[in-house]
Amino acid sequence: MGTLTLPALLLYLVIVFLAVWKRKLYFLLLLFVILAFPSPIDDIFPSIPLTTLEDKVQVVFPLFTRIDLYLILGIILKFLSGTKKMESFKFTLALKLFLCLFFLVFIINCGKSADLWDFNLLLSYSFHIRYFILFAILLQIYDLKKYQHQIILGFVLSIVFLFFEAGINTFIKGSPRLLSGSLSLNTFANISAAIALYMVYLIRKSLISRFWGFVSIITVLLIIIGSGTRGAVLAFAVAYFIIHLITNHKRFILKFIKVGLGVFSVLFFYILASSNQWLPDRYSVEEISNKINIDLSESSLSEMFKVKITPETTSIKSRLDLFDSSLNMIFENPWTGIGVGRWNRYKNKYSIDDSVPNVLLDTHNDYLALISQYGILLGLLFAFLIFLYPLILSRSIKATNKGPLHFLFIINFVMGIAAFSNAGFFKHQVSAVLIFSLCTTLKLYNEDELAY
Repeated sequence: MGTLTLPALLLYLVIVFLAVWKRKLYFLLLLFVILAFPSPIDDIFPSIPLTTLEDKVQVVFPLFTRIDLYLILGIILKFLSGTKKMESFKFTLALKLFLCLFFLVFIINCGKSADLWDFNLLLSYSFHIRYFILFAILLQIYDLKKYQHQIILGFVLSIVFLFFEAGINTFIKGSPRLLSGSLSLNTFANISAAIALYMVYLIRKSLISRFWGFVSIITVLLIIIGSGTRGAVLAFAVAYFIIHLITNHKRFILKFIKVGLGVFSVLFFYILASSNQWLPDRYSVEEISNKINIDLSESSLSEMFKVKITPETTSIKSRLDLFDSSLNMIFENPWTGIGVGRWNRYKNKYSIDDSVPNVLLDTHNDYLALISQYGILLGLLFAFLIFLYPLILSRSIKATNKGPLHFLFIINFVMGIAAFSNAGFFKHQVSAVLIFSLCTTLKLYNEDELAY
């Protein structure tokens, strides 16, 4: 255990006490516990190593987390208060297919486990299905509409806390970029950008106090500037344009023209700034194109896109190597994947000429992460359910008086765009937020179906 484990445990106990005392405090602190709570708390739980002996730094992951415990706490509190049964939960066809495929793939990969470590990796990284089951139960026994104000303030609390935590962590480490101690750099910026766009829409719909909305947006702006993450800016902009385009069919043509002009303006000024050397080399089109040689006749991505290694292109080169490793896993294990949680262990076995460094890494692409570890069918279905299904369900809800929880799909949609360059769904805090959003949208959809 680290030096921060005991303070984190004490803080967690305080939060548990507040959650037991009042249900509104439970839901106010729900997103904080999920997303922003200091990660050293998970050091108290039984863990398994994620890294191989050859990796330069050894990292472990808990078999269960503080999120599991907090969700179980909420379920227990409700049943102790007198609730004897849950409301009926309507499983959509996509959800039924997902659950069947998930348990089938899980059982097959249990049988394919090379050793006890392989099995434990599979067990611990099945937190996706654990979170889904726990959220599905929790949201069936509580009326979320009673707590939606607390849930939204929980997002604000989480973002503000993460910003100050990252500031302290950055100062201690002397980093030139804003680093969170709980979330990786890209994931930290991407989930912050997703929450910011969510807040933008809540402000536009008058579903949140402008004060708290602007506090969140300004905090996220500082996070993105401090982290210097280009992908977060791009994900925010692309998601905004797409959502703006599809939210009103009656004015689709006008919105299409507006979005088109907006995209054209952004590209025009980017090219203008690049050609006039108003941008740093890292962002310059000319500099990047001079360092990348494209040959589509090659078989691997790293050979198709030959990258000259410089400070500006290092991230591109490393991503291509990671993508190649993931694609090789998919080609050799198309139906069941290599098993969730095993990617880091086998990344070099499937890489080209051991090109992947011996450090804890991820695919830097959620779609490749899901498909390489769950197989093509389950991986694609999982990606659909997490990133796109909440949007489809929200658009299908007939209720005209929509509250702030109806727009949670925005967070998933932004993260679905960020997923092309980041594997945020395999950070258990972020996956819990996205699964919470999915389960909440399913609950609202089911209520709407029963109402009509």
